[in-house]
Amino acid sequence: MKQIFTLLAALVLTATTYAQVGIGTTTPDASSALDITSTTKGLLIPRMTNAQRQAISNPAAGLQVFVTDFDGGSFMFYDGTKWGTLSFTTIPDAPTIGTATLGNAQATVSFTAPSSDGGSVITSYTATSSPGGITGTLSQAGSGSITVTGLTNGTAYTFTVTATNAIGTSLASAPSGSVTLDSQVSADENGGTYTFLSHNLGADTSLDPHNLVVGLQGGYVQWGKPGPTNWVDADNDGANGFVAAPTSVNSNSGAISGWSQTAAADSSWNSDTEANPVKVTANDPCPTGYRVPTRTEWVAVDNNNDVSRTGTFASSTTEYGSALHYGPDASTRSLTLPAAGYRNASGALNDRGRNGIYWSSTENGSNAYGFYFDSSTVIPASNNLRTGGFSVRCIAE
Repeated sequence: MKQIFTLLAALVLTATTYAQVGIGTTTPDASSALDITSTTKGLLIPRMTNAQRQAISNPAAGLQVFVTDFDGGSFMFYDGTKWGTLSFTTIPDAPTIGTATLGNAQATVSFTAPSSDGGSVITSYTATSSPGGITGTLSQAGSGSITVTGLTNGTAYTFTVTATNAIGTSLASAPSGSVTLDSQVSADENGGTYTFLSHNLGADTSLDPHNLVVGLQGGYVQWGKPGPTNWVDADNDGANGFVAAPTSVNSNSGAISGWSQTAAADSSWNSDTEANPVKVTANDPCPTGYRVPTRTEWVAVDNNNDVSRTGTFASSTTEYGSALHYGPDASTRSLTLPAAGYRNASGALNDRGRNGIYWSSTENGSNAYGFYFDSSTVIPASNNLRTGGFSVRCIAE
């Protein structure tokens, strides 16, 4: 005990006198506060698991530990902002944002994995909405898509994505383009609401859905066909019966080479009854949470609007300036259906700006029902050839 006391006293005296401590040497280096000299033993710093390291509260800059279960065991240090390893392992780079796809009170956000994972495998990605800070997480290392639920219909959102590895979380990606989930119209027999997407399939969803400009009319699909997997930059596909959205007044107006003359089979979009429609996911072109409306639903939209929400046709001198509005004026809660015209048996465009034909999922013999309107007439259950190319406005499931 006396020897131990003497050693401690010597250490204190040395530290007080020289502001230095030497272990294994009586002449510690002048540049060191602590100089340990040994040819047979080493310095052993605190050892812990990665979970224990992450639980350290308010780590000081320069704090060092040895993490036993990270990459087979690694020295890690805190630089005042983030943890790193002596092998230069760090947080990943930011992912690259993709597109946000609309759904019912949700959106699916695509992203590309960063070129550098920081030297440690990425374990998850998180998409965050603005506004609201609502998140969705995907646990994998590579590129993919994240579904963010709990969003508010009718609200415009952008999204960012971060990547996480064992070290920590990356900076956020650039924000996605702004998307608005949907608009609503009072339509059903009980005075409730049906919820529609705010834009036609293939339309530019960054545009105000009530301001009739090029890009708002959307694409055209044959009845029962699935359309393209991604409307953005989609080519015309005669064999599969769809035409991409126009990018200028005169674009995509002619006949489509090889326009399909084969009609889709019954139940291609709706596998059950009008009263209980069940979406056929393999064929229905609508995003997750939405489907093609039934004939009954289109009839309800037209018949069950009260005086303040009567359908009105807004006309203009241009082929992009006409639409049918359900709702008071062209408010953000109204349903605006552009007069996009239609594609005939050869895929050529007709009557853009003069009428609109929107598919239902309901068969009518060898044909199918659609929702037709022009400046003087609304026919919510019109009869149409299945091989015609018409607009699609998706309704919430």
